[in-house]
Amino acid sequence: MAACQNQEELLTLFAAGALEPEEEARVRAHLDACAACRAEAEADHEVLGLAALPPPSLKEQAVVAALPRTTVGAWHRAQVQQAARMRTAGALMAAAAVVLLVLGPVLRSRVTTPPAPTSPVEAPASPPEEDAFTLEQWALADPLADALDLSDADLEELESDEFLDSELDDFFSNPNPGESL
Repeated sequence: MAACQNQEELLTLFAAGALEPEEEARVRAHLDACAACRAEAEADHEVLGLAALPPPSLKEQAVVAALPRTTVGAWHRAQVQQAARMRTAGALMAAAAVVLLVLGPVLRSRVTTPPAPTSPVEAPASPPEEDAFTLEQWALADPLADALDLSDADLEELESDEFLDSELDDFFSNPNPGESL
């Protein structure tokens, strides 16, 4: 005789002791009425009993109880060791800085500069000034004048205030100023 299909999962949970009290009461009521489910629950309980761990020993209970205290102690020791290393490193760096400050000028004065070469070094020949394009010439050059083929007279006319005023008037009187550009 097989156990009820709708009760198989509940029987396994009942044997493991994993049911809520209300569900456990319903399963017990069903087990009183159904012999097949009762046999299945006993078999499940027997199988799960083989896999059950023994209760922890006194030593295991003591270790578990002391775990928070030992963990905090280990963390505290690690923090103290790290702080000691940082203090040591800081003290060594400070000592090195003091040594460099004290001995730096002494070592610098003892270092000799290499002697200057005895043979004169020839300077490279410079091109004639007529062919060279100097910085001043470059600064005075107007790259747009070449591109627009404007003469000096045309440039002076463009720079006059009357021309700029007429251009501004045209620009602001135009209903669509973007078209004039």
